[in-house]
Amino acid sequence: MKHYYPAYYESFLCIAADCPDSCCRGWDVVIDSDTERFYRSVNGDLGKQLREAIISDSDGDRIFRLADNKNCPFWGEDKLCDIYRKLGEEHLCETCAKFPRLTMEYEDMTEHTLALACPEAARLILSTDNAYSAFTQTDASGCEDCDTDVTRLLLVSRQRCADLLAADKALADRLRDCLSYAEAVQARLYPRKESSEVPGLREDLPALFDQLEYIDDRDRDKIVRAAHKADFSSQEAELTRLALYDLFRYWLKSVDTLDVISPVAFMIVSAVIVSNLSRENHLALYEAAQMYSKEIEQSDENIERLFDIFSFGPLSDINNLMK
Repeated sequence: MKHYYPAYYESFLCIAADCPDSCCRGWDVVIDSDTERFYRSVNGDLGKQLREAIISDSDGDRIFRLADNKNCPFWGEDKLCDIYRKLGEEHLCETCAKFPRLTMEYEDMTEHTLALACPEAARLILSTDNAYSAFTQTDASGCEDCDTDVTRLLLVSRQRCADLLAADKALADRLRDCLSYAEAVQARLYPRKESSEVPGLREDLPALFDQLEYIDDRDRDKIVRAAHKADFSSQEAELTRLALYDLFRYWLKSVDTLDVISPVAFMIVSAVIVSNLSRENHLALYEAAQMYSKEIEQSDENIERLFDIFSFGPLSDINNLMK
């Protein structure tokens, strides 16, 4: 098994109480079964608090019941974790121990990245050049349970798309080149069906993003307002790194979906919205990217809905995306 890491991966270190946001705020934390068994064995007041806090969500997962302010009940006033402090890092559940580290497994290889939803990870991701130079895999012959021709096409075409993003052109032109190239790859991979109307969706980005789920409705308002044509001119370097992050996080998922248009559409739309979020709310670009990612990417339901619409809905039309 080969493992690939972006250049920023090993530089990440949680900044804990100094974090301007927190992964302890707003999210449901899924507790793995081994950790739950341990938590139920803890004695004293902390053990009682742990057992009282564990509930089942609508999917049947075991999670902590959030406080009224949507904070984890074990996130202290000093912005540090009581479980970490009292039981040790080794007794954090898998979700808390791993975040923001992400792994994407593809048969004979595993690719690693960081979640843009973490402020410190976002800062690293959007400030690191040549972050994916180690991602050199093009041989898919060891992939026993996958179509080796499809996998190799996706590996080679992803690198070609990365090269297009590195060209000496305006970012908008580079994104259009990526979309045109993705259209050519799609024709080889699997011809797309005609786009069709998705019930309840109008043909515009604000309507689409208004229908997604959010932790904070104030973020919803900002993101919906930012869903319009962007001016990339003053932020091209950081937005290019954002586009590369999306490319390397999502392109190879097409090994299952046989759809390379959706990841490129998501890459383009994300660049547009994050650019506008930054400028309209006087945020550093990494701050805008982190807000967007926390609200949009950390929700599996949001990502599934967006990719479905970019595959089959009116926003899947190449000409609309070009505009």
